[in-house]
Amino acid sequence: MRIRHPLVLILACAALVTGCGEKAAPRGWQPDDALQRADEVLGKGTGNGKVTMRGTAFLAAGLAKELETGGERPYRFDIACDSEESPRVTLVLSRDGSAGDRTFGVSCTAGEVTRLNLPAGAPVTAHIEPAPQDDSPPAGVVSWQLLTLEPQEVQGCADVLTGCAG
Repeated sequence: MRIRHPLVLILACAALVTGCGEKAAPRGWQPDDALQRADEVLGKGTGNGKVTMRGTAFLAAGLAKELETGGERPYRFDIACDSEESPRVTLVLSRDGSAGDRTFGVSCTAGEVTRLNLPAGAPVTAHIEPAPQDDSPPAGVVSWQLLTLEPQEVQGCADVLTGCAG
């Protein structure tokens, strides 16, 4: 089958008018893409841990979650943030009867995850303040998961709530 010259000319003109051949303009930060990136980074490095809870939140709404940490096995709380406007958020973890609240800086750079070890015990509250509700609150998401671990799989400080030396 032979394509006639006028048809080729029409297709070429249509491609020029619709912008074919040009690079598409970047879409900018998109919540769905950010959640996907955060979930992907959480999935890496879970080892043999078993996910017991998982969730997401927008920075505009903040995070307020009670984490069930009962039983005998230690836990690890993993959190990833993705935002072009907020470089960091402050995560506050607290447990009734412990020495008080502990704060942690969580980077909002795509591809980074913060991993925090918790011993079994009373529930732990995870809190991130909602972003200020001015004209345009920062676009950003956090994705988190709580895992149980075998005691020998705990790396680093075993209890971030009481802290560890060094």
